[in-house]
Amino acid sequence: MNKVVKRIIGTMSIGVMTLGISMGANAQSIKNEKEVKADKEVKASKETKLVLANQTWYFTGSSSDNPTTPSLYTTTPHSDGCPTPLQRICTIEAPDNGSGQPDMSAPVLPGKTVADQINDAKDSLNTSSPQTNETVSSFRKN
Repeated sequence: MNKVVKRIIGTMSIGVMTLGISMGANAQSIKNEKEVKADKEVKASKETKLVLANQTWYFTGSSSDNPTTPSLYTTTPHSDGCPTPLQRICTIEAPDNGSGQPDMSAPVLPGKTVADQINDAKDSLNTSSPQTNETVSSFRKN
């Protein structure tokens, strides 16, 4: 009887050890699966480029204000349109930054942001032929 009890205890001990090892391996497998899934999600988010739709923004500042300041834009058109002479930015095309303002850091062309293009257009106001671009669609008087 003593030998039978020892044999049962020995068999149970081996079973418990096997179960413990199996559970540990399963937990590690689940952990690795989660890490792989998380890694795939991170890679997917890095590879996915979200393209936001542009909308028309109207500059409300004066010629002495910085036209790359998002809070100086509204989606409400000017009451007088964009009359000449051309002295400052009137309208731009840019995506919303999520706060109801234009996103000045949004890419427009490789190496050019909305702010870069606004500055380019603003600089052209000092020349004999002011130039609009992909972002700045019109100028207006002061």
